[in-house]
Amino acid sequence: MNWIKEHEIDSWLLRGAVALMLLFPAFYSPYTDVYQSAYYAGFSWAYFLVVLYMAVRVWNNRDRLPRISIAAIVYFAGLLIYNLLSLYFNHKYLHWYWEQVNNTVAFLLLAVIAGLGEGSEEKRDGTIRFLMYCIILSNIGSIIYYMMGYTKLLICNNQFVLFELPENFYETRHYWLYSHKSEYAVMLVAFIALLVAYRKKFRSQLAFVAGEAVLLYCLYLTHSWTGIAGVFLIFAGYAADQIEWKHFRFKAWYLAVLAVFGYAGWKVAGDVLAERNIWNLGGRIPIWKGVWESVILRHPEGWGMRFGESAIDVNGEGWWFVNNAHNVFFNQMLRFSIPVGIIFTLLFLGIVIYTLVKGRSFLVTGTWIALLVLLDMDYALMSTEMALLFLIVWLISMYRKPIYNRKKAIS
Repeated sequence: MNWIKEHEIDSWLLRGAVALMLLFPAFYSPYTDVYQSAYYAGFSWAYFLVVLYMAVRVWNNRDRLPRISIAAIVYFAGLLIYNLLSLYFNHKYLHWYWEQVNNTVAFLLLAVIAGLGEGSEEKRDGTIRFLMYCIILSNIGSIIYYMMGYTKLLICNNQFVLFELPENFYETRHYWLYSHKSEYAVMLVAFIALLVAYRKKFRSQLAFVAGEAVLLYCLYLTHSWTGIAGVFLIFAGYAADQIEWKHFRFKAWYLAVLAVFGYAGWKVAGDVLAERNIWNLGGRIPIWKGVWESVILRHPEGWGMRFGESAIDVNGEGWWFVNNAHNVFFNQMLRFSIPVGIIFTLLFLGIVIYTLVKGRSFLVTGTWIALLVLLDMDYALMSTEMALLFLIVWLISMYRKPIYNRKKAIS
């Protein structure tokens, strides 16, 4: 066991999981088509390595485990209730256990890294750099794949599925390794925020700008206007963190910066208004209302394996159908029962609050606003991506605002 600790096997396991998630996200499912397989993701090699990482990390720190706090007790109690309820509804009604397993792994990963950290600062820096380089490499591959004419690459059940949208599809969009353009947009928003937070980890300013350019172009390819709008919050949050507000003095050139952001925001808003009705959030309000009244309240035990195959009549008039609630948290209720969905939502919001309090920065706040808007507008996060999202948000919450302005002010 000392050999495992000396050779930092835990760090290599985490990096292996990151590499698989970003470069080779192979998993198994009862389905192999591009949509149903994402809804019913089973065993994945990335999550297998995550479980090994957590086991090794806890074992290495068994003699100096941190004192458990009240917040941790509440979190683990919530996770236990989530599993007990999921087990009950799965056994009696739903018969799909892998979502429960994968979500639990993701929730536990956040608890392990928050409680035990990533070791020394040198080890954490190495993990951050490795993560960012994998992100950039993966998205360079995404651009090449898009230029080849494809929309999504699925690696499932030992098969490679190369998917392209029909030529007469109503809009251009890109999924890459993810279930949908909205999920790709969620991950890209998180990737962009991570690179902004750790821009000084790059060898040069040019490398940082090039990396962000790759991610921004991929976000443009997704055709997710919500994601594009969210990026403004990230950059604005980072800019606000650079200001020493107690000694802030407005300068004329700030107007030029605000004008550039304002013009960009106006252009994005114009494109959104041309394609979406923002007064009902792009049709989301009637969808949420229809799904809640016609399905969730009538089937509080959840749809289980019916999800994805059964159509939902949004307005009861027989011309507007959807196959999901277009909201991550409503979909948990729709699929796995109202009680399970409520506990899942509370656990997720607990992580949001924890990272906001820990980070205490405009960057973390802007990142979460952008992410939550995306998660509320679509089924934009599958269980197989949740662990990576939690890891990234935790790393962003570890970012610290600069203090050089304070030193200058004191001197």
